[in-house]
Amino acid sequence: VPERHSGTAERHVRELHRRARGARARERRRRADSRSPFVTPVPQRPTPAARSARFALLADGPSSIMLLSTPPRRGGGSIKGNPGGSIAYGNSAMTRPGKLVPILALVAVVFFVAVYRESAMLELPSTRSADARPRETGGGVHLNTDKWQLRELEQTQESIAKETEKLAQEVQRLSKSVRESAERVDAVPELLDGAPGPADRRELGASADDGAPGMNTQAKAPDLPADADGIKWSDEKTASTTYTSHYPTTAGSTTPMKIDWAPLAELTAPQNIERMPSDGDFPRPETNTLARNSGPNGEVAHSGTVPNAKWATVYVDEEKRDAVRDAMRDAYNAYETYAMGYDELQPLTKRGKNAFGGLGATVIDSLDTLWIMGLKDQYSRARNWVADRLHFDRNYEASVFETTIRVVGGLIAAHDLSGDEMYLDKCLDLVRHLKPAFSTETGVPYNIVNLKKGWAKNPTWSRGASTLAEFGTLQMEYIALSERTGDDEWRQLAESIVETVRKIRTQTGTPLGLYPLYLNPHRGTWENTHVSFGAMGDSWYEYLLKVWVQGGRTKAMKGWHDMWEESMRAMIDKLVFDGEEAGTKYVAEYNANHAVHKMDHLTCFVGGMLVLGSHGSDHEDEYMKVAAAITKMCWRMYSTQPTGIAPEFVNFQDKKMHVGGKFNIQRPEAIEAIFYMYRKTGDPMYREWAWEMFTNMRRHYRTETGWVGLKDVRSPNPGHDNTMQSFFLAETLKYFYLIFSDSDTINLDEWVLNTEAHPIRVMPRDKSDVGTN
Repeated sequence: VPERHSGTAERHVRELHRRARGARARERRRRADSRSPFVTPVPQRPTPAARSARFALLADGPSSIMLLSTPPRRGGGSIKGNPGGSIAYGNSAMTRPGKLVPILALVAVVFFVAVYRESAMLELPSTRSADARPRETGGGVHLNTDKWQLRELEQTQESIAKETEKLAQEVQRLSKSVRESAERVDAVPELLDGAPGPADRRELGASADDGAPGMNTQAKAPDLPADADGIKWSDEKTASTTYTSHYPTTAGSTTPMKIDWAPLAELTAPQNIERMPSDGDFPRPETNTLARNSGPNGEVAHSGTVPNAKWATVYVDEEKRDAVRDAMRDAYNAYETYAMGYDELQPLTKRGKNAFGGLGATVIDSLDTLWIMGLKDQYSRARNWVADRLHFDRNYEASVFETTIRVVGGLIAAHDLSGDEMYLDKCLDLVRHLKPAFSTETGVPYNIVNLKKGWAKNPTWSRGASTLAEFGTLQMEYIALSERTGDDEWRQLAESIVETVRKIRTQTGTPLGLYPLYLNPHRGTWENTHVSFGAMGDSWYEYLLKVWVQGGRTKAMKGWHDMWEESMRAMIDKLVFDGEEAGTKYVAEYNANHAVHKMDHLTCFVGGMLVLGSHGSDHEDEYMKVAAAITKMCWRMYSTQPTGIAPEFVNFQDKKMHVGGKFNIQRPEAIEAIFYMYRKTGDPMYREWAWEMFTNMRRHYRTETGWVGLKDVRSPNPGHDNTMQSFFLAETLKYFYLIFSDSDTINLDEWVLNTEAHPIRVMPRDKSDVGTN
């Protein structure tokens, strides 16, 4: 704001106020002696509220500056991915350094308009004599002003008006530039069309009514209505900003619309991507994958030091395996080119975005995949980024769940594969930043923690409750960290959660073994009766089994296995139903004492989970039959669509499957189930299914600048979203690669894959705090 104008204007306005007060006092004294007729009233001056009101920018010139009397509403919500997490006033993406110039210009325009209007509202008479007395009216006071003062004020007004005109023209130019940039970006159409944005690993879903992308109905369950304003954020205001914009439609008219400007925050600041070096003294993966599979090749499993679960012996299909490897190289190279260090790549706009606090989610999610596939150069650069650039002292409200499965799990897997101790050092640093989330009466952690300040909370849409899949999907990673560092604190934190739940599992109000989605972390009480093996519930059941496998299936781990068996019996009895096609089954949800016939793509993991847990169970044959039927249903979710790609979820009526959420965000659960079925049975049918799925993904996902999800799988031209999910590299491509590799590439007796498909080494245990009393 040019001082020469703003300072002068403010001084004169203050002087006018002072003289007005004196004029009123003199007029009252004069009227005590004689009465005079009133002059014509002048308009009232604007109120302080009007002067400080928010503004909205129109498209055309100075006339497009409007003052709004009410502030924009804040939006809120959780994503996992997002996560999450978005941005509000005070710490908005719109105030980042790259956007400071246009924002200051806008502020200047608003200030000058306010000053101009203020001074214009005071009548400055030009025909009155200098000695005329001021006269009070019902609407205000006419001021007697010396001629030199009048001229100075008029000159100031003219100068302000000219400066305002210039700044308004500059704002118009900047607005045009932003609009032109937006036209080249599909971010705005995605927002207006309802296309999915940053994907949440376990919570992103859609409305069962229209199939439009958005938050899953489970995320705001009927019996837990969401707060209208979403998450109540801290003073740092790291939530999303959504407000009413007036976008021009016809001359002189505007149409209000709700726009989330957070995705547009990336448009005004170019990203300078620095390519990391690949040199350094550290372990590297094998590169000659044609002669030898990379990664550990089952040496521990063949030594007999871990239990043998009777997996089939399968052999490599080099051509198909290498095609998957090429896809991984192509996808990761695009990420390195356009978004290295960012959480995820936006391929269509060739930019990175931070959905997980800028922790480099794609780098860390890709480490073990790059190692297993023998992509030596890419792995080396990723490893150097973690060593040199990754830190956790960030003023960011992180999802404890997402940060654990992606970052903690990814670092532990990279350590187990490579033996590089640097990864453990990073892990310990991170979990210390996450620890404040566990400061509750029950030990059940909050969903969210500020990594820098240690403030922890739950989202308001859950009414302060913690989410089953989020507090129940930390145990593999924390236990593994304790075993590798010798610090038992992390195992105790993780196991105390499961023991707390075990003790109150009979108080759920649901069939024994089926757990509601929300638990109050202070009172230790269940907050609803909604059960799901999809979003917000799935990985709780997965980790009951996988921690048992991770611990070597020993007697000390029996408490974990008993809880899992109890859940499987209830699931099969209450929630598994036959599909229309012979040999297919689906897993429904449960709410208000009845089944809800909806199945998420996420729920496809159940097929693989039953395979993994079948060996040694008294119900092994039944589990394998149910697993095969669920896996076939998930395959049919793909094969029945024109694109050959599955929707986000399906509904069932009279056993018939109908598309619910029409979009696809590169999820891995179906190929995960197919992978376990193939490794267990060796049936080549599963490889055929996998190859057909992969070729369809390659056809529809791949662009020249990355691999993206689809907006409508029902259409032969489905349209792209603008996100390459980090779990596409961590899980989806990894499962495809392992299906076409031999059975000793990540031998399933030696390794157990966490919910983000990060392989963690099996280490038999003789101690557990779960189920011991």
